[in-house]
Amino acid sequence: MFVTSVLRNQVARMLQRLETNSRWLEECAHLTEDWSADLTRVLAAERAMHVCVELTTDAANAVIDALVMRDPGGYADIIRVLMEEGVVEKDWFMEFEGALAFRQKVIHGYLDLSGSEVVDAVRQYATLFSTYISKLRTYLEIEP
Repeated sequence: MFVTSVLRNQVARMLQRLETNSRWLEECAHLTEDWSADLTRVLAAERAMHVCVELTTDAANAVIDALVMRDPGGYADIIRVLMEEGVVEKDWFMEFEGALAFRQKVIHGYLDLSGSEVVDAVRQYATLFSTYISKLRTYLEIEP
């Protein structure tokens, strides 16, 4: 199969939203004060991280489906397919698995999720999204 304008437009919309959310997360990651007790910021960051991971996998799924790549078996495998196809590098993928683990905690372990865990996740994973955006735009030849 080949990259169509429909695929480019679909993925471009996802990447635009991902870029907006991830920029805000990067701003939070660079805050010097401890914001783990700021409930509003923690809840917003938790949501933004979750949406960023979903956008990352949704964009990847769109590419995988349109270009008839192998069927992934789960969230990590979705991104692994892109790694196997040379869209993202192995080091990036291995680091992103931590963001996927954080997503799992947001979805299933939310009762035990602390503000400090959210802060730590933001500081550790926020910059991964800009790399992904750049790699996927390059792969699909999407202008920023």
